[in-house]
Amino acid sequence: MRTTITRRLLDVATAGTALVAALALAGCGSAGPAATPTQPAAAATSSTPAPSATTSPADLVAQVGLTDTDLANGYTVKLMDGGDQVGGQVTLDNCGYDFTTEAHRVARRQVILLTAQGQPAGASNEVVAYDSPDSAAQALTQFRTSVTGCPKGTFEKSTVAGVPDRRYDVSTVTASASLPVKDNAVATLDVSAKGSNEKLFVVLIFQRKGAVLDGTYLQMTTKPTAVDVAAVTQLATISGKRLAAA
Repeated sequence: MRTTITRRLLDVATAGTALVAALALAGCGSAGPAATPTQPAAAATSSTPAPSATTSPADLVAQVGLTDTDLANGYTVKLMDGGDQVGGQVTLDNCGYDFTTEAHRVARRQVILLTAQGQPAGASNEVVAYDSPDSAAQALTQFRTSVTGCPKGTFEKSTVAGVPDRRYDVSTVTASASLPVKDNAVATLDVSAKGSNEKLFVVLIFQRKGAVLDGTYLQMTTKPTAVDVAAVTQLATISGKRLAAA
């Protein structure tokens, strides 16, 4: 998740409240104000051809990940700083768990969603290629373990230098039968960083096929509504369909 969950979330914390009115996608349905015509919508004809057997890992993660054509109403994606690099970048960092699979990544691409005004919308998409299907499967297994084994209510040290201790008041993970890729994990986290008065509400959706792990992330400073969760799930479905076809 780029430079770890908490550091990235602290960087975009001011965007969290805007996400309530920013991520309801077409077809999610809502009677509340979040489902306004100014919100991003999935483009009806967006698709990416399945890669050939000779597709490089870097090209594959780019083909699976979200792009501008997946969105409407002026919403776009922007490559994060270091978003197309592996060295010096972190994908999985949760509750002090030692993710040995980080060393097996060979390519990654992470983009953030921007509103029509160019502001972070509180969501991002990261696609990572590993050196083997076993490594990718183990990465997802390690993530599930990091969530289910996370102590509640105590500050845990990160394995990444410079990241503050974090307290996980909510840490749950389930599987979703509705996502395009069967090997998946949907995590809900409520995180507080030591020294900060803000609580961060996080939804992480991972899908794994072969050597590729596709992650779609939602982060807010207010508790996500059902509309917010449906929106990020639809984003995950868009990239997940491309991964399923790869």
